Amino acid sequence: MPKPFSLDLRQRILQDVLSGMTYARIGRKYSVSAEFVRRFHRRYEATREVGPRPSIPRVVPFHQRHEATIRDAVANNPGLTLEQLRTRLGLDVSIGTLWQALRQLKPTFKRKRSTPPSGRDRTSSASGSGSTSSARRASIPIAWSSSTKPGSKPIGRGSGDGVPKASGLSNMSRMATG
Repeated sequence: MPKPFSLDLRQRILQDVLSGMTYARIGRKYSVSAEFVRRFHRRYEATREVGPRPSIPRVVPFHQRHEATIRDAVANNPGLTLEQLRTRLGLDVSIGTLWQALRQLKPTFKRKRSTPPSGRDRTSSASGSGSTSSARRASIPIAWSSSTKPGSKPIGRGSGDGVPKASGLSNMSRMATG
């Protein structure tokens, strides 16, 4: 926050205002804004105060005021809901305020296991080789996928004996050629 203007400068500005100079001209003369001169003059007429106003103390944000208690509560009970955390802390704040505080503090919410891990192993190995048999994988070349793998040869419509019919030749042309 910038320092307030000195009392000496304020008194000189007031003398120039009372002598009839314009706000803009006074601002240029003392390197202040014309708006500051106007506000200062209006305040002087209302209160007869020349000195700077006392500074207003800065309000410390909620998450900074309650950082230690929030961190302790979350570390001891990471599974608490926001409502439960609010009642545990005994604070009269909204859920949104508590949520924003948690976002600012970025605590970890690691939960402890409620039961010990089971002794069973994974069903497949980490490499993923347990999911497909080796015989099946070997039958499909690497360059093919299941959608581009060539299928069996189509059986043509013919006598029904399963022998494919010659394509492009009619019965007449076969007789003529012999």
